[in-house]
Amino acid sequence: MENINPDSFERSVFSGIRWNLIISFGGQLSSIGFTLLLSRMLGPDDFGLLAAAMALTGLIETFGTLGSASALTQRAVVTDRFYSAVLVVTSLLATLMMLAIGFSSSFLASFYNKPQLRDVFLLLMWSIPFQAIETFPLSELQRRLAFDKIAFTNILSIVVSGVIAVWLAYSGHGWIALGARLLLVQSIRTITLCAYAWPKFKFRPALSEIKELLRFGLPQSLSQFLLVFGRKIDDILIGKWMGTSALGIYSLAYSLYVWPVSNIKGRISQVIFAAFSKIQADRAAMGNFYLKTVSLATLIGFPAIVGFSAICDLAVPVLMGDKWLQAIPILRILGFASLFEVCVFPGAIYQAIGQTKSYLKIILITRMITAMGILFALLAGYGIDGVATSIVATSLLSFLIYNHFVKKIILVGHFVLIRIILKNSIPSVAMLALILMVRYFVNGHLTPLAELALSVFIGAASYWLLMKRYHPEILATKGF
Repeated sequence: MENINPDSFERSVFSGIRWNLIISFGGQLSSIGFTLLLSRMLGPDDFGLLAAAMALTGLIETFGTLGSASALTQRAVVTDRFYSAVLVVTSLLATLMMLAIGFSSSFLASFYNKPQLRDVFLLLMWSIPFQAIETFPLSELQRRLAFDKIAFTNILSIVVSGVIAVWLAYSGHGWIALGARLLLVQSIRTITLCAYAWPKFKFRPALSEIKELLRFGLPQSLSQFLLVFGRKIDDILIGKWMGTSALGIYSLAYSLYVWPVSNIKGRISQVIFAAFSKIQADRAAMGNFYLKTVSLATLIGFPAIVGFSAICDLAVPVLMGDKWLQAIPILRILGFASLFEVCVFPGAIYQAIGQTKSYLKIILITRMITAMGILFALLAGYGIDGVATSIVATSLLSFLIYNHFVKKIILVGHFVLIRIILKNSIPSVAMLALILMVRYFVNGHLTPLAELALSVFIGAASYWLLMKRYHPEILATKGF
């Protein structure tokens, strides 16, 4: 372990989490705003086309960088040879990924019986070289724990790409607006990160370093592939069996459900992976940080999930239009699944200590369970509601499996973790009860927009007061 002052290190870690969450929260609120605005301009079929393409390209792209950013972040000292190995591997893989998508685009489009999907695939593949380039500045900033710069870059790319996408949608370009938005997010983020922190190194490739990168990166990329597969198998099967319009309804609901998972859990996980990499030899310290991290994720993630579930029947017709009403029950069902997912971080631990093969085994088990649940729901004819319900059940099982394996590293048992989660969920339950009570008394007396605004205000204000009273450390400007 490095010679690090524990108090200073803890302040740095949780300051990084706070910065990452605050700025990212603003960026992702902007992202949701643009998504809702685009949903009023475009139809389910446009969203379905993009979701169908992303389901398959996302699987291919998981091998694009071979875990290089994590490998660079995890190493105590990064040499010119290792930088060169990353450059060789990422460049080669990016080229192969682009060729794979380009040559298979017609076949992939025929899988869904949607010829226009070929053009969607050809547009999305241009994000791959930007992903490869981003590896270098991203890892450099993560090593410095400079998450404020990473978060600012994310919000900049979201806002600029969102404005351009809205203009394209308004001009009648349909799915192109959605595809261009994804491509612009990646390209703007990559260019900005490079301006912040491109590492200086001499190109000195060595076969030994390439082999070391492959040993670390292959299991991680396979783990990422399985994670993406678990998140995309429902899109693939729904798009194939039920069509892109049904997929559009489901994918938009899923993207809103996964927001707290990817943008609260994801941002926290990004910080603690870098932090755990620095203290990987001190398992007691890792356990202490892990419990604090779970507490923080629960206090921040649960109110967003619970609050949105309480008002989504108002938010969907008011913000998105009546054409998306079918998404409401899916949103509420998937909300339960996100409660289980937002507060576990096995990947940050196993990657920080370099045990990517062990993490691959964990992901293989959990993704197989997820895929089997989704397939059962579709084969049994339960439709997209059944698919959403299966994700809730398999997310609970995955939660228990993740905790079982985490315990092998940092000795944090199920009961300790569940006690923290239940305790920290009390303010969210109180907030939910207050929102439902207010809605019960104002029902029929206000317009849907006014009722939505009042519910959001009551929920946010009540939760803020509860945090100020019982968890002032969440609102503090220093420490945690």
